[in-house]
Amino acid sequence: MKNLLKFYLFFSAFFLAITCAQAQEITLPKKESNIDLALGVGESSTFSYALSWNTTHGLFSSNKFRLGYGVRFSGFSGSDLNYITAPADLTGDDATIDTLLVNSASTMSLNALINLQYQFSPKFKVGFNIDAIGLGFGGTTDAAFISSANTGQFPENVEASPTSFNLLLVGDNDLGQLKSEFYLAYALSEKTWLRAGMDMTFSEYTTSRELTNANDRFRAKPVLFFLAVSYNPFK
Repeated sequence: MKNLLKFYLFFSAFFLAITCAQAQEITLPKKESNIDLALGVGESSTFSYALSWNTTHGLFSSNKFRLGYGVRFSGFSGSDLNYITAPADLTGDDATIDTLLVNSASTMSLNALINLQYQFSPKFKVGFNIDAIGLGFGGTTDAAFISSANTGQFPENVEASPTSFNLLLVGDNDLGQLKSEFYLAYALSEKTWLRAGMDMTFSEYTTSRELTNANDRFRAKPVLFFLAVSYNPFK
C-alpha cells in the first residue's frame, strides 16, 4: 500500500508538471530514436534494470506531444518477497488470496513498449511508458506457499518459474512481467538525456503445480525509484 501511494503521488506530480509548465517556442523533429539504460532501486533490496530502444513521433504541428514504440529488455530482483495471487477472478476477495514467499526473486522480460511524451522546453520533458506484450524468463526457484485455506499455517515448499508470456490487459488482468515508468527528463546535451522517476514493475511467478483455488500464478508489484540515460545516435 505504501509503494502504491508513492506511485500515485508521482503520477499526480507528473501531470502537475505538464499543467504548470510554461510553453516555449521550440523546433522538434517529427521522429526521434533513442537507446536507453535504466537502473532502479526500492524496498526489500529490490533492484531493476532495463535496456531499451524506442522511437517517438511528434503529434500536431508543434511535435511537443509525442507517441512512441520500442522494445525493452528488463530484469527485476529482490529478497524475501511476498508474491500474492495474481488472477483477477481471485484478487477481488481476501479469502481467495494466497502468498508465495520467494527468498531470492529474479525475473526478466523482453517486451514491446508504448511511450508517451510531452516536451515543454528545450531542456525538459515528461513521459510515461509501459510494456505491452512479450516474453518472460528466468531460473526456477524454491518458494514457500502460504495458503489462506489454512490461515497461513503449514506452509509448503514448491518450485516456481517466471511466467513466460507477458500481456498488458490493465490491472489484475495483466499477465507476466510488465514494467511502466513515469519520468522527468533533462537534456545533458543535444544527444543525451538524463531521466528520473518511478518504476512500477509487475513481477510474476508460475508454480510447477496448481495450488489452492486451482491457481498457479503469483505476482509482486514493487515501486522503485530509477535513473536512466537516453542517447540519440542519429543527431
